[in-house]
Amino acid sequence: MQKTLTRWTAVLLLGAGLLLGGCGATQTVNPDAGKSGQKVAETNKNASQKQGTQVTVYRAGKGGKLKAAAVTLSGSRDQLPLQLMKELVEKRPEGDTTFPKGLKVNKVTVKDKVATVDFSREFRTRRGDQDMLLMLYAIVDTLTELPEIQSVQFTSAGKKVTVLGGQDLESPLKRNKAYIAK
Repeated sequence: MQKTLTRWTAVLLLGAGLLLGGCGATQTVNPDAGKSGQKVAETNKNASQKQGTQVTVYRAGKGGKLKAAAVTLSGSRDQLPLQLMKELVEKRPEGDTTFPKGLKVNKVTVKDKVATVDFSREFRTRRGDQDMLLMLYAIVDTLTELPEIQSVQFTSAGKKVTVLGGQDLESPLKRNKAYIAK
């Protein structure tokens, strides 16, 4: 009687898992769980990492505005800000002059909702023009798409950048929708 009850419990749990499988989360039933009457449910993290995370980057568009573009990045969530910056800066489209030639992203750290982005020395070569503002806000508006980031601080070769082309960077910059095309 006990073995029959245990088998029926396992069959019911498996059936419930199959029915709920179409509801978003992947469910698995541990065949050994029937012996103890427990069901094991988990989200398949490996599958989501292989598929990647879709995020928005802002690139220079027409009329001096930033245009949103969706990209898919793979890897761990803690590396997402760095991957996002490398995608934006180092894999820019042909002819995009928003970022100085040869600019590299060294690292991105996030603490207390402030991202600090460290760039190569080329970052400091941008002067006060529309491209400089688009560069700064492409970075800020892209990173603040992530919920864990509210503002961005800039460093170059490990040293804090306080002014760039007349733009005050002493305090971290916050998202500015004025530069985003509607």
